[in-house]
Amino acid sequence: MKTKVIVLSEDAKTSPSRLFRFLNSLNYNIKVKETCFGAYIEGEDEVVDEVANIVRNLEKNKIFCKDRGYPIWDKRVCRAYRGGGPRFGFHQLEAEQRTLELISKGLDELEKGNLDEREIEEKYREIISRYKKLDIEKFKETVEKELSNIL
Repeated sequence: MKTKVIVLSEDAKTSPSRLFRFLNSLNYNIKVKETCFGAYIEGEDEVVDEVANIVRNLEKNKIFCKDRGYPIWDKRVCRAYRGGGPRFGFHQLEAEQRTLELISKGLDELEKGNLDEREIEEKYREIISRYKKLDIEKFKETVEKELSNIL
């Protein structure tokens, strides 16, 4: 069994509810759960991979998929069983979704031939150089301080 997260780019024409209805209209043996960012699909490995490919082709470069470590309705992560609040990993997924529109535009430009790999590499290095690495000792100090406030 495999579970995949399907995330829609902010500029996708498909909404989570339309995606949910589309997934349920397919003649595949899968479970589907609508989410605020897209959907979860679950089923046999090959079936889930095939459905993910179909979905990604609905809106090329606007729909993204990744594997999920937990099945749908898993009591360890499902808010319905945990008493509410965001599940762990939600904030990371939320941050990833905010970048998808830029990734989508970049993929479109690459496919149109407006960018070459060398330009992309240069742009990537330029962006990465803006961020400084966090000193490991400073990180440890911050974690210890925050933990001492909690405990």
